[in-house]
Amino acid sequence: TVSPSDDEISIVHAVQRGDCAAYRVLVERHGPILYSLLRRLVRDPQLAEELAQETFVRAYERISIFSGRARFRTWLVQIGINLVRDRRRTAARTPKVVSLDELRERGAPASEPADERFLNDPLDSLSRKEALARVEREIECLPDDYREAFVLKHVENLSYNARAEATGNSVGSLKVRVHRARVWLRRALLSEPDREVSHGRTARSLP
Repeated sequence: TVSPSDDEISIVHAVQRGDCAAYRVLVERHGPILYSLLRRLVRDPQLAEELAQETFVRAYERISIFSGRARFRTWLVQIGINLVRDRRRTAARTPKVVSLDELRERGAPASEPADERFLNDPLDSLSRKEALARVEREIECLPDDYREAFVLKHVENLSYNARAEATGNSVGSLKVRVHRARVWLRRALLSEPDREVSHGRTARSLP
Protein backbone atom coordinates (compact mmCIF):
# COMPACT_ATOMS: atom_id res chain seq x y z
CA THR A 1 0.00 0.00 0.00
CA VAL A 2 1.28 3.44 -0.90
CA SER A 3 1.98 5.49 2.21
CA PRO A 4 0.21 8.83 2.51
CA SER A 5 2.28 11.99 2.19
CA ASP A 6 3.86 13.53 5.27
CA ASP A 7 1.74 16.64 4.69
CA GLU A 8 -1.49 14.68 4.79
CA ILE A 9 -0.40 12.68 7.81
CA SER A 10 0.29 15.89 9.71
CA ILE A 11 -3.15 17.24 8.77
CA VAL A 12 -4.87 14.04 9.90
CA HIS A 13 -2.94 14.09 13.18
CA ALA A 14 -4.09 17.67 13.72
CA VAL A 15 -7.71 16.58 13.20
CA GLN A 16 -7.21 13.72 15.64
CA ARG A 17 -6.07 16.30 18.19
CA GLY A 18 -9.34 18.21 17.68
CA ASP A 19 -8.38 20.76 15.02
CA CYS A 20 -11.62 21.28 13.03
CA ALA A 21 -9.95 23.75 10.67
CA ALA A 22 -7.53 21.02 9.61
CA TYR A 23 -10.45 18.78 8.69
CA ARG A 24 -11.81 21.50 6.40
CA VAL A 25 -8.51 21.28 4.53
CA LEU A 26 -9.12 17.56 3.93
CA VAL A 27 -12.69 18.23 2.81
CA GLU A 28 -11.55 20.88 0.34
CA ARG A 29 -8.75 18.67 -0.94
CA HIS A 30 -10.76 15.49 -1.45
CA GLY A 31 -14.33 16.77 -1.83
CA PRO A 32 -14.39 17.27 -5.63
CA ILE A 33 -12.73 13.91 -6.33
CA LEU A 34 -15.06 12.09 -3.94
CA TYR A 35 -18.14 13.73 -5.42
CA SER A 36 -17.04 12.84 -8.96
CA LEU A 37 -16.59 9.20 -7.95
CA LEU A 38 -19.93 8.99 -6.16
CA ARG A 39 -21.78 10.71 -9.01
CA ARG A 40 -20.55 8.07 -11.42
CA LEU A 41 -21.46 5.26 -9.05
CA VAL A 42 -25.00 6.41 -8.19
CA ARG A 43 -25.78 8.34 -11.42
CA ASP A 44 -27.61 11.04 -9.48
CA PRO A 45 -25.90 14.40 -8.74
CA GLN A 46 -28.13 15.23 -5.77
CA LEU A 47 -27.68 11.80 -4.19
CA ALA A 48 -23.94 11.96 -4.86
CA GLU A 49 -23.74 15.29 -3.01
CA GLU A 50 -25.68 13.82 -0.09
CA LEU A 51 -23.46 10.74 0.06
CA ALA A 52 -20.30 12.85 -0.17
CA GLN A 53 -21.41 14.89 2.82
CA GLU A 54 -22.32 11.75 4.74
CA THR A 55 -18.93 10.23 3.87
CA PHE A 56 -17.09 13.18 5.36
CA VAL A 57 -19.28 13.08 8.47
CA ARG A 58 -18.57 9.37 8.94
CA ALA A 59 -14.86 9.91 8.33
CA TYR A 60 -14.74 12.69 10.92
CA GLU A 61 -16.55 10.53 13.46
CA ARG A 62 -14.03 7.73 12.88
CA ILE A 63 -10.89 9.80 12.38
CA SER A 64 -9.48 8.57 15.69
CA ILE A 65 -9.18 5.02 14.29
CA PHE A 66 -7.44 6.08 11.07
CA SER A 67 -3.97 4.56 11.45
CA GLY A 68 -2.26 6.18 8.47
CA ARG A 69 -1.16 2.86 6.96
CA ALA A 70 -3.20 3.68 3.84
CA ARG A 71 -3.76 6.98 2.08
CA PHE A 72 -6.55 9.07 3.58
CA ARG A 73 -8.16 9.22 0.12
CA THR A 74 -8.33 5.40 -0.04
CA TRP A 75 -9.94 5.26 3.39
CA LEU A 76 -12.41 7.95 2.36
CA VAL A 77 -13.30 6.08 -0.83
CA GLN A 78 -13.88 2.93 1.22
CA ILE A 79 -16.40 4.74 3.41
CA GLY A 80 -18.11 6.26 0.37
CA ILE A 81 -18.40 2.93 -1.43
CA ASN A 82 -19.89 1.27 1.65
CA LEU A 83 -22.49 4.05 1.84
CA VAL A 84 -23.33 3.54 -1.85
CA ARG A 85 -23.76 -0.18 -1.30
CA ASP A 86 -25.97 0.43 1.75
CA ARG A 87 -28.12 2.80 -0.31
CA ARG A 88 -28.44 0.23 -3.12
CA ARG A 89 -29.56 -2.45 -0.69
CA THR A 90 -32.15 -0.09 0.78
CA ALA A 91 -33.36 0.94 -2.68
CA ALA A 92 -33.67 -2.71 -3.74
CA ARG A 93 -36.11 -3.28 -0.87
CA THR A 94 -38.09 -0.10 -1.57
CA PRO A 95 -40.38 0.18 -4.63
CA LYS A 96 -39.83 3.48 -6.41
CA VAL A 97 -42.22 5.51 -8.54
CA VAL A 98 -40.33 7.26 -11.36
CA SER A 99 -41.62 10.66 -12.45
CA LEU A 100 -41.63 11.97 -16.01
CA ASP A 101 -39.05 14.60 -15.02
CA GLU A 102 -36.68 11.87 -13.82
CA LEU A 103 -37.12 9.97 -17.07
CA ARG A 104 -36.25 13.09 -19.05
CA GLU A 105 -33.18 13.71 -16.88
CA ARG A 106 -31.99 10.15 -17.41
CA GLY A 107 -31.99 10.74 -21.12
CA ALA A 108 -29.77 13.81 -20.81
CA PRO A 109 -25.98 13.58 -21.35
CA ALA A 110 -23.79 13.30 -18.28
CA SER A 111 -22.72 16.65 -16.88
CA GLU A 112 -19.04 15.67 -16.61
CA PRO A 113 -17.06 14.30 -19.57
CA ALA A 114 -15.34 10.96 -19.38
CA ASP A 115 -11.59 10.68 -19.29
CA GLU A 116 -10.16 10.88 -22.82
CA ARG A 117 -8.24 7.64 -22.25
CA PHE A 118 -11.52 5.77 -22.74
CA LEU A 119 -11.65 6.80 -26.38
CA ASN A 120 -10.58 4.32 -29.03
CA ASP A 121 -10.49 3.85 -32.79
CA PRO A 122 -14.24 3.15 -33.24
CA LEU A 123 -14.94 6.71 -32.09
CA ASP A 124 -12.65 8.48 -34.55
CA SER A 125 -15.61 9.42 -36.75
CA LEU A 126 -17.42 11.14 -33.89
CA SER A 127 -16.70 14.60 -32.60
CA ARG A 128 -14.79 14.68 -29.31
CA LYS A 129 -17.79 16.01 -27.40
CA GLU A 130 -20.15 13.38 -28.78
CA ALA A 131 -17.63 10.62 -28.10
CA LEU A 132 -17.04 11.64 -24.49
CA ALA A 133 -20.77 11.98 -23.81
CA ARG A 134 -21.43 8.58 -25.34
CA VAL A 135 -18.70 6.89 -23.31
CA GLU A 136 -20.15 8.43 -20.13
CA ARG A 137 -23.59 7.06 -20.97
CA GLU A 138 -22.18 3.61 -21.61
CA ILE A 139 -20.22 3.64 -18.34
CA GLU A 140 -23.45 4.49 -16.50
CA CYS A 141 -25.08 1.40 -18.03
CA LEU A 142 -22.47 -1.00 -16.67
CA PRO A 143 -23.64 -3.35 -13.88
CA ASP A 144 -22.91 -1.82 -10.47
CA ASP A 145 -19.95 -4.09 -9.61
CA TYR A 146 -18.25 -3.58 -12.97
CA ARG A 147 -18.88 0.17 -13.01
CA GLU A 148 -17.40 0.47 -9.52
CA ALA A 149 -14.24 -1.43 -10.47
CA PHE A 150 -13.87 0.40 -13.79
CA VAL A 151 -14.33 3.89 -12.35
CA LEU A 152 -11.87 3.28 -9.51
CA LYS A 153 -9.22 2.25 -12.04
CA HIS A 154 -9.76 4.56 -15.00
CA VAL A 155 -11.22 7.65 -13.30
CA GLU A 156 -9.78 7.60 -9.80
CA ASN A 157 -6.48 5.96 -10.88
CA LEU A 158 -6.20 3.93 -7.67
CA SER A 159 -3.73 1.06 -7.59
CA TYR A 160 -5.12 -2.48 -7.45
CA ASN A 161 -4.08 -2.80 -3.80
CA ALA A 162 -5.79 0.48 -2.93
CA ARG A 163 -8.93 -0.59 -4.82
CA ALA A 164 -8.95 -3.94 -3.06
CA GLU A 165 -8.68 -2.20 0.30
CA ALA A 166 -11.41 0.31 -0.58
CA THR A 167 -13.88 -2.24 -1.93
CA GLY A 168 -13.13 -5.31 0.16
CA ASN A 169 -12.65 -7.37 -3.02
CA SER A 170 -9.60 -9.35 -4.03
CA VAL A 171 -7.19 -7.99 -6.63
CA GLY A 172 -8.05 -10.94 -8.87
CA SER A 173 -11.79 -10.28 -8.82
CA LEU A 174 -11.23 -6.58 -9.51
CA LYS A 175 -9.08 -7.39 -12.55
CA VAL A 176 -11.81 -9.67 -13.89
CA ARG A 177 -14.47 -6.97 -13.40
CA VAL A 178 -12.37 -4.30 -15.10
CA HIS A 179 -11.68 -6.64 -18.03
CA ARG A 180 -15.35 -7.49 -18.44
CA ALA A 181 -16.30 -3.82 -18.21
CA ARG A 182 -13.84 -3.06 -21.01
CA VAL A 183 -15.30 -5.87 -23.14
CA TRP A 184 -18.79 -4.52 -22.56
CA LEU A 185 -17.78 -0.96 -23.43
CA ARG A 186 -15.87 -2.01 -26.54
CA ARG A 187 -18.90 -3.91 -27.82
CA ALA A 188 -21.16 -0.97 -27.07
CA LEU A 189 -18.87 1.56 -28.75
CA LEU A 190 -18.44 -0.60 -31.83
CA SER A 191 -22.19 -0.57 -32.41
CA GLU A 192 -23.98 2.08 -34.49
CA PRO A 193 -22.68 5.55 -33.50
CA ASP A 194 -26.14 7.05 -33.40
CA ARG A 195 -27.68 4.30 -31.30
CA GLU A 196 -29.89 5.70 -28.54
CA VAL A 197 -28.68 4.82 -25.06
CA SER A 198 -31.35 4.60 -22.40
CA HIS A 199 -30.24 5.03 -18.78
CA GLY A 200 -33.10 2.90 -17.60
CA ARG A 201 -32.31 -0.14 -19.72
CA THR A 202 -31.06 -3.43 -18.41
CA ALA A 203 -27.32 -3.85 -18.89
CA ARG A 204 -26.12 -6.31 -21.50
CA SER A 205 -25.02 -9.69 -20.26
CA LEU A 206 -21.31 -10.04 -19.62
CA PRO A 207 -19.12 -13.10 -19.88
